[in-house]
Amino acid sequence: MRGSTELSGQAASVASVDRPVRRDPLWYDGNAAHGRRRVLWRGRIERLVILYMLAALGAFVLCGVGLALAQRHAALQESVRDAEKTATLLATRVVQPALPQAAPAGLDADQTFQRVIAERVLGAPLTHVQIIDQTGLVAYTTAAGSSGQRVALSAAELDALRTAGVTASRDDGTDPTDLLSGRAGRSLIVSAGLRAPSGQPLLLQTSQPFEVVWLTSRSVWMTLLPSLIMALVLLYLVKIGFTYRLTRGLHAVQEEREQLLVTALAAADRERTLIASDLHDGVVQGLTGASYTLTDTANRTRTAGQPELADTLAETARSLRQWVRELRSLIVTVTPPALHSEGLHATLTDLVATLPARGIEVELDVEVSEGLTETGESLAYRVAQEAVRNIIRHANASHVHVVVAEEAGWLQLQITDDGQGFDPSVSVRRQGSVGLPLLAALVQERGGNLRVTSAAGSGTTLTLRLPLQAARQLDTATSRAPR
Repeated sequence: MRGSTELSGQAASVASVDRPVRRDPLWYDGNAAHGRRRVLWRGRIERLVILYMLAALGAFVLCGVGLALAQRHAALQESVRDAEKTATLLATRVVQPALPQAAPAGLDADQTFQRVIAERVLGAPLTHVQIIDQTGLVAYTTAAGSSGQRVALSAAELDALRTAGVTASRDDGTDPTDLLSGRAGRSLIVSAGLRAPSGQPLLLQTSQPFEVVWLTSRSVWMTLLPSLIMALVLLYLVKIGFTYRLTRGLHAVQEEREQLLVTALAAADRERTLIASDLHDGVVQGLTGASYTLTDTANRTRTAGQPELADTLAETARSLRQWVRELRSLIVTVTPPALHSEGLHATLTDLVATLPARGIEVELDVEVSEGLTETGESLAYRVAQEAVRNIIRHANASHVHVVVAEEAGWLQLQITDDGQGFDPSVSVRRQGSVGLPLLAALVQERGGNLRVTSAAGSGTTLTLRLPLQAARQLDTATSRAPR
């Protein structure tokens, strides 16, 4: 089924010839049409803003999770460092001064040393203490039956023993700051180096439940987490406010832009003719002269033995002449020659005369009175011109039928092609035609309507209906206006 994109003003719509139509929801109807365009455009922008803010929210959540995990890891590291500092203090300030002058092997029998360990070292959270020499021999331990045994020391523990440093690990040898490793039933082993009175290096090892370290780090993390969440929330609120102001600015810019475009298209034919004349007599002549000057300079440069520079100048001159031709074509389209003196039939004939050369058959039927107003002629010509442009660029048509007639006080222009058509559910602007919606704004200001009816693979029909009485009244008012 064929569908239609309705571009209308105050007049009632007219059905497409011999085909049922389905109307597209894009309407141009006086002030209401402007409001609908504004609402549709704002709706698109607001949807994009909502999607943007949702994406930003997701980014903030991911960032927050990452920062929270980083904070959690830092808190666990800090708890482990506290345990290492505690072990270092115990080794250097408590255990080392309490060591007897005798060999460390007799520590189990030294009641004074055992009392120091029991009163000043053991206690929450420490559950176990042992002293090991550099050969791995356990010289002292609070665990029954382990004294005199040899244990294997890791490289980090040997380094701590030799340098009087400190290191920490879990009882299974894994990194204690790993958040993913299990903690149930595990212990944190902290090894701190010290020296016996004889200068022999020893290693003090303390053991405590890893769950204690985990809970301590968790309490530190929980004190920092609210600040992080509050900072992210405030940052997101600031972003919402900035985005809202930016969106309002975009609305204002878009409305101003649309108003400027409509106003530009609604300029009088006299002003467009003046602009075209100024372009032709000024800019075009100047650019043409500049291109000839560049050509002459290129020839003289080539004669002087600078062929590369000459080629560049010649290419620039050719490009300049090409743009001059483009500018001349633009001048012709700004104000069609002899539109108001020769009439609409003659100018439309000239307009479609280029189609047969492109392999497109044309039928032209123009039946209008000679008293057709200049406004009606200009609007009809502009709409026909835009339709022909779209046929050449997009339609891939082989036949075009143009009909202009007066019917019960209305001027009607209908242009039909047998091209590939398009899906009416897709906006006309997305089909590459910006001119038609803007022309529709001019038509609706004069109480008319402009409608595009199409279906994929079934060609396109463009229908313009303009009340002749309104056009005559507008021409009368324009002619009386001060110049």
